[in-house]
Amino acid sequence: MEIRSASYVISSPDIKSCPPPDRPEYAFIGRSNVGKSSLINMITNIDKLAKTSATPGKTRLINHFAIESINPEREVSKWYLVDLPGYGFAKVSQAERKKWEKMIEDYLRKRSTLMHVFQLVDGRHSPQRPDLDFVNNLGRWRI
Repeated sequence: MEIRSASYVISSPDIKSCPPPDRPEYAFIGRSNVGKSSLINMITNIDKLAKTSATPGKTRLINHFAIESINPEREVSKWYLVDLPGYGFAKVSQAERKKWEKMIEDYLRKRSTLMHVFQLVDGRHSPQRPDLDFVNNLGRWRI
């Protein structure tokens, strides 16, 4: 598969504000600062498509990127890459943390076009408690 184009679409504070569910979606999630945005930039070969930061917790919304790809048979596909806020959040209030948790759970459980969720874990360390808790949540939610 070759990515022909990639562009930022929208940052949404909740599932109702996301783009119309008209194409497959592939979402990245992991601890804050694990490299979700950097991975999106690497996959699309566009250095600053997804914003990156050395400060944990900069991604605070559901970020959609429109992708157009072509396969070896020359068939064109349109889909979304989705950059979700990290869990194990940075320095934010309990109320803000709860709001993010609800936003992420709603997106993961209710988004009809979500095809795959990729949970990124820092390979330099053993999985941390928030990584294990999150993967267990995915199992409970049957995702």
